[in-house]
Amino acid sequence: MNKKIYSILIFLLCFLFFSCGGEIKISIFTRDLKDVMNTKDEVIYTNVNLIVESLQDENDISFLRNSLNGFSNEHTIEYNYSTSLSFDIKIPIIKEGSDIDFSKDLLIIEGKNNNGTLDFYVTYNRDLFSKIDRYFYNTHYQNIELSKFKIKMEINNDERNPLNLIVYSSYVNGKAFPFEHHEELKERDRINIEISEVFGNYISNMNYSDKKYPIFSIK
Repeated sequence: MNKKIYSILIFLLCFLFFSCGGEIKISIFTRDLKDVMNTKDEVIYTNVNLIVESLQDENDISFLRNSLNGFSNEHTIEYNYSTSLSFDIKIPIIKEGSDIDFSKDLLIIEGKNNNGTLDFYVTYNRDLFSKIDRYFYNTHYQNIELSKFKIKMEINNDERNPLNLIVYSSYVNGKAFPFEHHEELKERDRINIEISEVFGNYISNMNYSDKKYPIFSIK
């Protein structure tokens, strides 16, 4: 086989099996978390920045704008040596058991009161993700693979009092903690968290019926 044709075939095969990853960065304020947990059926939306590798087509942007809540601030950046799309969305923070329409929310932060400790979970909207994944596969023969997305959080203590934060299986300000890590956040303190690859893979493959584990807790 001609070497040039062989190279083209290899490239096409790699492209067909290529799956997109990226980064999800969630901004969280502790007052919002407390307000949600202290009020019946309260919903507060917070900001999330997403980076999706190798995405820049105007038709794709239009599709995402119509599919995602609060889609805005879209622009191209260099990420992992490829031109990628950065954009912002809104996601809800809710108390466990709240009944809301989250059909356009890609992620949900859900809180649960566990004997005085406030546990918080991240859940993907699997139905919406499947819709987006089908679109990109039908359009570009590429999948969006959730396990390839880094989940990062910036938690800001905007209350008047310090609080105790427990983080599970994450990097905290760049340092790895494989099990759990306790941190006191004083007033106006800020902490950066990146969920570990193992924990991120579990969340990305989790079904609605699977057991959920908190990503952080507040005491």
